[in-house]
Amino acid sequence: MNNQQISPIRTFSGSLKTPTPKYQLTPLGKKMARLPLDPKISRILLAAQKHDCMAEMLIIVSALSIQDPRERPLEVRDLANKAHERFADKQSDFLTYLNIWDSFQRERDKKLSNKQLIQWCHQYFLSHLRMREWRELYTQLVETVVEMGLASKEQTFRQPENLSLFEQSELSDNLDLSAKLKQKQLDKKNHRANVQAKKQASYEQIHRALLTGLVANVGQKLPDANDYIGVRGSHFHLFPASNLFKSKPKWVLAAELTETSKLYARDVASIQPEWIEQETPHLVRYHYFEPHWERKRGEVVASERVTLYGLTVLPRRAVAYGRVAPDEARELFIRGALVAQECDLQAAFFVHNKKLIKEVIDLENKSRKQDILIDDEILFDFYHRRLPEKLPNGKPLADIRTFETWLKHTDTETINSLFLNKEDLMQHAAAHVTEEQFPKFWKTADGKFKLLYRFEPHHPMDGVTLIVPLTVLNRINPHQLEWLVQGMIREKLQLLIKALPKQIRRVCVPVPEFITQFLLSEPDTSAPILPQLAHAIAKHAGDMRLLEQIDLNEWAAFRLPEHCYFNLKIVDDGGQELAMGRDLIQIQQQLGKSASLTFRDNTQEFERENITVWDIGTLPESIKFARGKQQLVGYLGLQKEKDGKIALRLFDTNDMAQAAHRQGVIELMKLQLKEQVKDLNKGLLNFTQIAMQLKQIGVDTLREDITQAVCDRAFIGEDELPRNEKDFKEQVKRARSRLPAVKEALNKHLLEVANQYAVLVNMMGKHPLNYTLKQQLEKLIYPQFVSQTPWQQWQRLPIYLQAMQKRMEKYSANSTRDKMREDDIQELEMAWTERVQAAKMQNQAVSDKLAGFFWSIQELRVSLFAQELRTPSPVSVKRLLKEWEGIIN
Repeated sequence: MNNQQISPIRTFSGSLKTPTPKYQLTPLGKKMARLPLDPKISRILLAAQKHDCMAEMLIIVSALSIQDPRERPLEVRDLANKAHERFADKQSDFLTYLNIWDSFQRERDKKLSNKQLIQWCHQYFLSHLRMREWRELYTQLVETVVEMGLASKEQTFRQPENLSLFEQSELSDNLDLSAKLKQKQLDKKNHRANVQAKKQASYEQIHRALLTGLVANVGQKLPDANDYIGVRGSHFHLFPASNLFKSKPKWVLAAELTETSKLYARDVASIQPEWIEQETPHLVRYHYFEPHWERKRGEVVASERVTLYGLTVLPRRAVAYGRVAPDEARELFIRGALVAQECDLQAAFFVHNKKLIKEVIDLENKSRKQDILIDDEILFDFYHRRLPEKLPNGKPLADIRTFETWLKHTDTETINSLFLNKEDLMQHAAAHVTEEQFPKFWKTADGKFKLLYRFEPHHPMDGVTLIVPLTVLNRINPHQLEWLVQGMIREKLQLLIKALPKQIRRVCVPVPEFITQFLLSEPDTSAPILPQLAHAIAKHAGDMRLLEQIDLNEWAAFRLPEHCYFNLKIVDDGGQELAMGRDLIQIQQQLGKSASLTFRDNTQEFERENITVWDIGTLPESIKFARGKQQLVGYLGLQKEKDGKIALRLFDTNDMAQAAHRQGVIELMKLQLKEQVKDLNKGLLNFTQIAMQLKQIGVDTLREDITQAVCDRAFIGEDELPRNEKDFKEQVKRARSRLPAVKEALNKHLLEVANQYAVLVNMMGKHPLNYTLKQQLEKLIYPQFVSQTPWQQWQRLPIYLQAMQKRMEKYSANSTRDKMREDDIQELEMAWTERVQAAKMQNQAVSDKLAGFFWSIQELRVSLFAQELRTPSPVSVKRLLKEWEGIIN
């Protein structure tokens, strides 16, 4: 073999395995040299042996080695294209050749004359001469392949699709007897060959074989474009005559690339990119990036990119990095699995070390300083010096399974060297972080609740988190929460002082010493911080008038960093989180009712239904009971149910129990004084006149409301609520004697109110103050106002109505001043309304002070708009602001 013969094969050596020294053929090259074909085509034919597709590939490679047998005369191109559609395959132009071959073979098997075959070729625009050349080359290749031992005669046989033995026999029905006998012999011969031949090769088998020789002609479609990018940065288009021209699959393989006006790919097929790597592993290059430890896989992995002459075949896939870069993988394993503890390793040394590290981190979370735990580099160096560079079995130290195997077989001394000491992990002793300063539990009358510490600014759980069972949510004292824990209160106090005006802040210098003195004075940690801190500042300055310069509302509105407030995590009995946040009132609004219902679960032993007489013994103020491991305190009281019956219920707060018990006692006393209550409804003086003047309230509603108001005052009034049978009976006696006087007094007050109301409504008409006064009036006179109005306010209620009349009379003289005063009142009234609504949403009773503030606002209206009517005590906007500060703090 001369150099001219070797040259084309050597030129194609990139598609072969690792080439040998210059001008020496490999065994594969020697086989290729025996085939009378282009080296690329020869390589394909040899790959067909491996992929069991020799029969199909002989047809295809012989077609690729001759001129295309399809004809497309310019004058009848459309007719030719339509005729060729009979053979077209939508996925592969290579399979189109198989379809042409199969169709031609079927016609030949019909024993047509040469003239008939030529006519058939002309009908489908096929060149009969090229078809004969194709068959001749095919026959030659079959003989060569069989001679070379690449395939047996049977393995080169291809049964055309859709041509069964039955169909072949049918074709012979119209033949004469002699021809039929010959056809029968031929059918048997073909049948035997068909049985011995394998099934037709699959799409994948055929195109994997094609890839081995045509790998330089692969391409990927560019997004949002019609062209393809190929190897070495080339760009090409699909030839318009290709069956794939319209579909343009993502990846294609071409028989050849020819350049005319553009670079075109001819005879193309759709392929999968992973076939490229699998068929030509010696040609692709591997690139690795983003190596990292992956906890889920338990090993160091990297992203791998596969390229073929610069063309990206696979953009990214995760692979084990240990086999690629064992030293770097070992370092990443130590940093990720052992230093960062991102693994589920159960080795004794690792569990021990994790526990110690957590203890040190807890110290940092409490002190809010990351200066205790040693640097990660020191911890890395600890493991790096003790773990082997390479394992005895030669495997890299890059995954948990390999590491665990090494641990099982290594000596005890080496294992023991992996255990850390707490002192090794700490940069200093952290003596200031004590149990007293940073307790593990928050203690209340209801028990102790777990505290969690975290130092991670901007994280939802930064600071200290209190785990609160839902059952005690309504009993949490918001003022107690303000004091956090001892180790964190100093920073909060310092920030609060910093928020004060400079002239006040100056009094506290030096601030650390002032805070120490304040904390040594043992402030009440169940009361708000701000009033006590303000008082301490004024006392320290020696001038109590300084308190007037401190605006508690403005001070309270100053927002401190999130870690200066308790983070509350509300959990159910199973420990599942229900809500989390730093606003107790908001959480109570959200879950308060659920908390009350949950509190009463499984407490039937303390409750009773349908009580008609006091036969429930003595009711204790509170009772203790267990809920799982938790000790709870509940409060008993009678309650009027929605159906009007009386029941004994357990409440989660004392305020709710007291409010319910008062109404429950009144309803139970009504049952004992049925006749007297009936007489109340009959003997109301001037009721018709009152009902007419208060006509916006229904007659029946007004009568029931009056009865309820008389009963509340006569039955209980200011007395303590009875909690045993003896006290209850004595209360019934007192109520019987009180009823006439209370009824008469209320009747008198109510008549006066009704008269003033009628005058006021008549005056309002189209007055400019109509809307404002109507809103005020609706808060004083409404359904159930008789029973809801405190007894001591009945004498003042007519005055409030008169003051509204006076205001209308004076309005025209100075409407601007009237508006300014109303704005001041509205600000106070809105704050009061929000507070009351919040309490109701939390299912909590409105405190006496909060309820009384409403009447203070009414007295302020008298003072501002009708001074001549006078008020029982001095009242002003400034005084009410001070009173409000006392309520909210």
